[in-house]
Amino acid sequence: MKKALLFSFVLVLTLFTQAWAQSRTVTGRVTDAATGEGMPGVTVQLKGSTTASPTDVNGAYSISVPNAGGTLVFSFIGYSNQEIAVGNQSTVNVRLATDARQISEVVVTGYGVQEKREVTGSIAQVSGASIQNQPIASLDKALQGRAAGVVVQSSNGIPGGSVNVQIRGVGSVNGGTQPLYIVDGVQINTGATRSGVTSANPLAGINTNDIESIEVIKDAATAAVYGSQAANGVVIITTKKGKAGRTNFTANYYTGLAERLKKFDVLNSQQYYALRTEAVTNANNPAGARGIVLNEIGLPANATDAQIAALPTYDWQDEAFQRGVVNNYELSARGGNEKTTFYLSGAYQEQSAILSKADFRRASARLNLDHAATDNLSFSTTLNLSNVTQEAPFATSGSFLGNPAFATSLILPSNPIRNEDGTYYGLPGSGQVFRGILNQNVAAVNEFNSGSQRTTGVLGSFAVNYKILPGLSFRSSYSLDYNSIDGEQYRDPRTPDAFVVRGRGFRTVDWLTNFQSVQLLTFARTFADVHKIEAQTGLEYRRDVRSNVFANVSGFPTPEFRTLGSASTPVSVGEGFTGYKRAGAFGSINYVFNGKYTLRAIMSYNGSSRFGKDTQYGFFPGVAAAWNVADENFMADVDWVSSLKLRASWGKNGRDGSGGGGIGNFDARALYGNAGLYAGALGIAQTNLANPVLQWETRTMTDVGIDFAFFGNRVSGTIGGFFEKNDDLLFSLPLQLTTGYSTVTVNVGALEQKGAEFELNTINIDKGDFQWRTNFNYGFVKNEITRLYNDVENTPSYSLIVGEDLGVIYSYEYAGVNPATGRPMWLDKDNNPTYQVAAADRRVIGSTLPRHTGGLENTFSYKGFDFTFLFQYQYGRTEFDGQYGFLAENGNRTFNSLTDLYNRRWTTPGQITDVPRPYNGGTESQGSNHAIASTRNYFKTDYIRLKNMQLGYNFSSSLLARTKVFSSARMYVQATNLYTYTDFPGYDPEFYGVATGIIPQSKNVTFGVQLGF
Repeated sequence: MKKALLFSFVLVLTLFTQAWAQSRTVTGRVTDAATGEGMPGVTVQLKGSTTASPTDVNGAYSISVPNAGGTLVFSFIGYSNQEIAVGNQSTVNVRLATDARQISEVVVTGYGVQEKREVTGSIAQVSGASIQNQPIASLDKALQGRAAGVVVQSSNGIPGGSVNVQIRGVGSVNGGTQPLYIVDGVQINTGATRSGVTSANPLAGINTNDIESIEVIKDAATAAVYGSQAANGVVIITTKKGKAGRTNFTANYYTGLAERLKKFDVLNSQQYYALRTEAVTNANNPAGARGIVLNEIGLPANATDAQIAALPTYDWQDEAFQRGVVNNYELSARGGNEKTTFYLSGAYQEQSAILSKADFRRASARLNLDHAATDNLSFSTTLNLSNVTQEAPFATSGSFLGNPAFATSLILPSNPIRNEDGTYYGLPGSGQVFRGILNQNVAAVNEFNSGSQRTTGVLGSFAVNYKILPGLSFRSSYSLDYNSIDGEQYRDPRTPDAFVVRGRGFRTVDWLTNFQSVQLLTFARTFADVHKIEAQTGLEYRRDVRSNVFANVSGFPTPEFRTLGSASTPVSVGEGFTGYKRAGAFGSINYVFNGKYTLRAIMSYNGSSRFGKDTQYGFFPGVAAAWNVADENFMADVDWVSSLKLRASWGKNGRDGSGGGGIGNFDARALYGNAGLYAGALGIAQTNLANPVLQWETRTMTDVGIDFAFFGNRVSGTIGGFFEKNDDLLFSLPLQLTTGYSTVTVNVGALEQKGAEFELNTINIDKGDFQWRTNFNYGFVKNEITRLYNDVENTPSYSLIVGEDLGVIYSYEYAGVNPATGRPMWLDKDNNPTYQVAAADRRVIGSTLPRHTGGLENTFSYKGFDFTFLFQYQYGRTEFDGQYGFLAENGNRTFNSLTDLYNRRWTTPGQITDVPRPYNGGTESQGSNHAIASTRNYFKTDYIRLKNMQLGYNFSSSLLARTKVFSSARMYVQATNLYTYTDFPGYDPEFYGVATGIIPQSKNVTFGVQLGF
């Protein structure tokens, strides 16, 4: 048997050697037609085969061709392809010209790259050029509206704040929803990144203009190589690399203004008095209503109508909001020689937000360096250093009622902002009374209190590449993602919350360290000119550690002394430590026959320390296939079809709750903590119930699609669909109180998702100097819970219901106002209107997950001018608007209200309206409170937004040549969030969470200049 195997091996090796010997080698160099510089990374492929080779750092290449010759195809992102007949030549040099309209021919997938025609999965591409110079603090926001099936939502408008990204919906309850971000091979820590002051976006330290391309991996098979971390999708970010040749410098500066998206139209003092008097009167106290309301607003009981008419109205919203300013400065250098290439950049961005104390500052520097020590040995390193400062508006005890964006619309309009001498009105100890439920001067609170967070980040990698044999190479890489997050808060003794204790202080410092190592072996060869084989196998290790210290103090001698050491009373002090490890092996093999048929198999075997000893490892496979139909002989006469590819894939991924999930690093283990004093002695107690069989969530997805290009690539795109199953969901299972624990983390339940996606790119006009291009994308996704725990059909709170959406909203349906009485009504379980509802009357009224999302981008260019605008849209999502809920009290309590509700309120019998009569306290006899959560304060967040618009001019090369300094020059004007069409009554329909106390986004207009020299 052994002899037979040995003979077979020798025979196969001999055949391969003979096949290889029937070819010859062609060499050459590829240069940029505009600059003459060598171009690294250009794909050189033998037409009609899978034989291909990339150019090196100097643009040089070497490729095997048949003795009879053939045709070489040269392709590179953003450049026009060239085809050169080899003939008898042994050297072929090529100059490539740029083509901004060309669709990228190379796609980053997993640990390598693939030609687009060979890609078997669903991958969306966003070029770095399309997101340049946008006044955004984190690059994840640049994905909005640019990739089908990708939802990007901002929790608020704080620059650098958290952003929620969902790729093909939400497949987990507690396992996290954030995708895996990979920057130049470094996996980014997207877990707990906040200091208690505000959220620290882990991507905020990266300058958007350093980005070359972004790939969003959506299907499970392609993502299977990342196995345990890929169930929420993968976002691969590639930054700019160096180019051999003359060093090119780029200087960029833009500045602009930011304005609030919306101002609420609230009541003046006289309207509020009338509304509140009406509410007290309707509550059966008509005789005393006037005196009660006069006392509430600070007027004497015998105040005259003239005094009421003379009451001033103070605009609290204009006091809190301001015009924001953004400035961005950048300088970069790109160059190198035949051995070493580099990209070096430095940038500084500052944004003063539309609310004071919500500013953002970022200083960043990047170095990407590649060095070829020998023909076989090379080194590469990437390094990004950043320092991000975020100021956070601070409200009393973090309450939304103290948030200026929230409270200023609700404060009674007759409350003065300042006294005549300029000091703030109503401060504690002043003897002045601040009227209403919101009984603090939020303008003073926002000025005197402070909160800031400083994040120092180091993101880097080092890799060694060695070519063992032709077609066989080894790569050893090591990377670090380190962040130090230093947050502090100060509550001034001149504010209500800190007045009694003479001020409060809080300080916390978090250190997050993420170390990774990848050892990768790659094989790539083409046999007999038709059999292309690419294979990879590797080992991966990752360790995440977080430690922190914190302290709370009170009692400061003066507001000028704010350090912890200046305080007289230490309130609490503590520290924490947590972490987890991952390790695994992965591999993939890709086979392409005759350039038409592609088969791909992927696997990973990963372990996570988050799970039980016997359940730590999981196996995550994937298989995929693609068929380039347009290359078949029977399509030869269909000249309007440029390319047509059918693809299908199946894969399984894992989820361990580390992508912003709700489970801890030690939920599988029993934890112990301080039990406090008992009988004068200290003790410890178990704080966490162990679950040694806790294991992975798994996502299994089937993906199919068609990629097409027609009419000479003037019309191209993709259409596809997917079906996904998520099993063994990580869930906090409620326990009987007699166990001593409230919940335990277990694997229960399942949910399914299905969806469809469509992308269309068209070159509408291309005549002479005028071009018009359009990009459109659409994504649909729907999920359904198919199983919970112990055969139950719903959780006690009805937040999870079998057969319904994961984001289901289970509440009451508002039935309007009884025209005879003015009282609000809701539907009971039998769909009859009633004044008073019970828990059994609740029903499904919507979902917090959007069903339909997408974007539409148009680009026009004429000579040196270009004009681009992007619309983003979302449909099918419902959210609770907490701010509107308070405003809709409409006189029931001492909050201000909206003019629209005031004008439409019920006042006389027979009146048809949906706004009930005001009633003091909001709860009428045998009725539910007017403000109860229902479809009255849940709203659809459907919107269409003009997300980005840019007008630019590129100066001609002939004009720049006269300067003898500049190689390029561009001026541009850009606007973001310029217009939003929506029926949502709150600040911003894009938010996620609950719209209670959010800092709204802003609309921005910037002007910039970019120079190359």
